[in-house]
Amino acid sequence: MSHPTPNVFIPFPIYENAVFIGDSAIEALSVLKIYGKALIGGELPNMHLFHPYEKLLECTHCVMNDKKLLLTAIRRGEIDYVLLENNPSLGINPFDMKEELEKQNVAVKVLDIKADPKETLRLAGALYNEQKRAQRAITEFERLEGLVNTEKRPDASKVLSLLCIRHPVDERCFIFALSDESEISKEIYPYINAINPIHEKDFETVIPGLVEIHDIEKIMNTGPDSIVLLGDYLGSQLAISHFVGDGKSSLPAAIKEQNIFSLPYYDKPLAVKKPKIIKKWLDTFRK
Repeated sequence: MSHPTPNVFIPFPIYENAVFIGDSAIEALSVLKIYGKALIGGELPNMHLFHPYEKLLECTHCVMNDKKLLLTAIRRGEIDYVLLENNPSLGINPFDMKEELEKQNVAVKVLDIKADPKETLRLAGALYNEQKRAQRAITEFERLEGLVNTEKRPDASKVLSLLCIRHPVDERCFIFALSDESEISKEIYPYINAINPIHEKDFETVIPGLVEIHDIEKIMNTGPDSIVLLGDYLGSQLAISHFVGDGKSSLPAAIKEQNIFSLPYYDKPLAVKKPKIIKKWLDTFRK
């Protein structure tokens, strides 16, 4: 069954006088164009760049250890309620704060995160009595899912993905290469027939899937055919520029042929946007 391309300006956004806690809940509600006054997350890098009109307060881990900042923000911002993500699959589940917040006379809503992204969207719509909004998002999810599952795959190639995380306060940049243990390598690369040249076993990592780059030449020597820039791509562009400017005698094909692209990041909290993200990767690598 074919679905018409949706009008991106519908529906009109809803802005809630609330604090949303949990990356998966925040992203699911953003698909429905429901936004909070403030956010608390932490799994998605450069979150403040993708939610510029919502105040990023702190990380989920921080607020679960100390709720002083959250309670102060609620009082000063005259917040109506706090929305908690309920995601038992996480090591740190925001839902665990419900009882303590209610003891502080904070009104709480809960959004359950399901393994099926469409079910999560359905629950989000029901929570706000916006079932029509949710069904519109589910229909678009299914339309794009059908497209990416039937489109022809590009020829196999070696793809290096670089993630730059810029500190929101002091502007420092941290650049990582995504290994074969990253969600992008597992969930996105198969759709573009990509080979990941970065193997987790060859590096020491603090966060699984992310290899912090201290020597970019070592990473470039893996010989990528293409380079994908994720997150704050300007930081990665600068690192590549410095590498080229150092006068290396041998450059990978990705740089020689200028196969360097900026594409959207993917991780588990973005499951509700997965087909849309895959489509952008596919469209890029088919050209």
